[in-house]
Parts: sequence; C-alpha cells; structure tokens
Amino acid sequence: MEKILNSEYVDKEFEEACNKIDKIREDGLRNVLKHFDRIHDKLFVFNNILIAGFFGLSKIDNQISVKLIIIPILNLCFLIFIEYEMMEISRFDATIKEQLFENYKFNKERISRITIFSFLSILSTLIVTLTFLYFLFQ
Repeated sequence: MEKILNSEYVDKEFEEACNKIDKIREDGLRNVLKHFDRIHDKLFVFNNILIAGFFGLSKIDNQISVKLIIIPILNLCFLIFIEYEMMEISRFDATIKEQLFENYKFNKERISRITIFSFLSILSTLIVTLTFLYFLFQ
C-alpha cells in the first residue's frame, strides 16, 4: 500500500515539475519577443536619426546626393516588416486555443525566421550607420 502511495506522490511531483518547465518555457518565449521588441524600438529611433542625418548631409555638402536617404528608408521598411511579423506572432499566441494544429508548425517557422531577420536588422542598421559615417568624414 505504501508503494502505491509513494508512486502516486512521485507521479504528482513529476507532473508538477513538467508543468513548471512548460511555464518557464512559455515565459522564456515571451521574454525573447519582449527583448526583440525593445531592440527594434531602439533601432527605429536610431534609424530615424540616420534619415535626418543623411538629409542633413545632402544639404550641407552638395556633392552628396539627397537620394542617399533611400538607404535608411529601406532599412526602416525592413524594420516595419519585422514589427508586422512580430505582431502576427503575438496575434497567433492570443488565439492559440482556436488555431488549427497545422498552423503551429507555420508559427514555429515564423518565429525562427523572425529571429534571423531581427539579427539581420541589427546588421543592416550597422551598415547604414557605417555608410553615414563614411559620407560624414569623407
């Protein structure tokens, strides 16, 4: 009898531990998206400063074309696309109970893709910054 009670206790503890791990995993995913959102906010602001900087450079130095503003504007479009994708991920999460099972794989792929895009957005902003600095100190 004691073995049965002990087995039930172990099963209950195991189930609680699995539930805690699932909750930690879910919280971790939410935190990742929250941190990406904060990074993207900073990239948006910095990119807007770069747009103003490129515009200012074109007005100060007549040899620099105003068409160079297209560089940070393209980067801004990329950042907006990433924000849209993150919004779609959050929208999926908000309606997760109503989603079809086939959509789970697509959402998982979307999360992986947006993670790569987020890294690329940091690199693209760095490239835009280096381009700006090149024209600034030319």
